[in-house]
Amino acid sequence: MNQMENQMKRYYQLALSYFNGNLPLKDEKALFDFISSDSSHRELFRQWEKKWMVSSVNKIPVTKEWNELQHRLRVRSAINRTFDAPKRDLRKMIAAAAILLVLLISSVTLLMNVLPDKEQPYYTFVTDPGEKSRVVLTDGTNVWLNAGSKLRYSGNFSAHNREVILEGEAYFEVKKQNDKSPFRVKTDHYDILVKGTKFNVTSYAEDPASSVTLLEGAVEIVYGEGIIPVKPGESLSFKKGEARFFRHNVQAYQYKSWIDGRVEYDEITLNELAVRLSRKYDVNIFLDGDLEKDAVFKVSLRNEETIDQFLQALSKIIDIRFRRVGHDIYIMKKQ
Repeated sequence: MNQMENQMKRYYQLALSYFNGNLPLKDEKALFDFISSDSSHRELFRQWEKKWMVSSVNKIPVTKEWNELQHRLRVRSAINRTFDAPKRDLRKMIAAAAILLVLLISSVTLLMNVLPDKEQPYYTFVTDPGEKSRVVLTDGTNVWLNAGSKLRYSGNFSAHNREVILEGEAYFEVKKQNDKSPFRVKTDHYDILVKGTKFNVTSYAEDPASSVTLLEGAVEIVYGEGIIPVKPGESLSFKKGEARFFRHNVQAYQYKSWIDGRVEYDEITLNELAVRLSRKYDVNIFLDGDLEKDAVFKVSLRNEETIDQFLQALSKIIDIRFRRVGHDIYIMKKQ
């Protein structure tokens, strides 16, 4: 075995120790220096991370691992101050390696922030464009995060203190508590108050509207001083420019189809679909000016098609053609 192989073996062992939470501080710095020295090293670290997660997910009880993770991250919030700024950014980037609680559909990153006023750690799960993930919270709630989304909550989150902050899209299956403690989802414009139910929230900052769609149970929208109830089979849409809510009866199950890789809508505009496809496939979609962007149509594709396969199928539903240049896709009217 040559020197290079010996070094890689050493860093691999350091990474395993880091994932398991027992890497000494002096070795931790050596590992971070190795990761930050080359982009190929960062990719290698991510491969080690995924391999460790797959091998470990069935071996350690989730509750025990979560408690250990919380303690480890609180300790590291103090350790972070001994590194310079680039190293701290790197630590945020790779902190996801320590968590078994996240069951990856694609990939997810865990970031940790410390609020300066209360010194209370916050945990943030981030999914990049083209990715989605599933997170199991400590109260038993399941959250699926869609592409380009962020879920944030306090380090003192518990069965009696259940509040999360969402940017993007997520599907929730909230675990009921014996003491009926409510679960609150905060968005930029309103809060969602629940006690145990299944619902989807779409709240991307760049979108002109956000929505809450209820599949089971009951939720209440808290907006200003008012409370708006939502029933199963309803979607409540908030138009940001008008600061108004609009209620629709929908096929609610369609709003969780993205979890299984499906694209299924009874009513959607081409403009809305282009935005969703851009996030799902991590591409840039440009619509030609001659297209009827606000025309409503139905689309139902139930397999994990590639973007090219999807657009080919879509061209049989509506009158379009497309041209792809790398990550850029141009959609035009058929000639």
